[in-house]
Formats: sequence, structure tokens, C-alpha cells
Amino acid sequence: MRIGKFEILIASLPDRERVVAEIFYENVQWVEISQETDELLIQFYPHPKEDQWEFPFDEAMQALEKAKNRLIRDEKSIDV
Repeated sequence: MRIGKFEILIASLPDRERVVAEIFYENVQWVEISQETDELLIQFYPHPKEDQWEFPFDEAMQALEKAKNRLIRDEKSIDV
């Protein structure tokens, strides 16, 4: 799923028991949202080439919300 220059992927990682939502900006990973417990956790990754990330606020917030919703929806469908 794409939102502007953001891309959201739901991934099954070998070091995680449950799926995670990864958010990329211009093909570079910005965030990972996980739910190994009942609480959602977010990890922000440093930009590999710049001092900081910079992008439109509304698009970033929309990407975070959509990633959260997809992660929760996919987790529920796996539990069924």
C-alpha cells in the first residue's frame, strides 16, 4: 500500500513471533510497528544518508495510522 512516497508492508520476520508493519519512505525504512505483547510498539530507524527525516506531516501521520490498522487487521485474521 502506498501513500505518496510512503509504502506500508506487513512482514513476517524470523526474529518476531508476530507480523510487523514496516513503513518505507522513498524505499528506505523509516518505521517498524510491532505487537509482540498486547501493546503496539514503534521503532524509528535513522536515515542512512541524512541527519534527519523530512517529509509532509499529514502524509506521515496517515501512513502511521494505516500501518497500525493493517497490522491489527492482519493479526486478527491470523488468530481466527
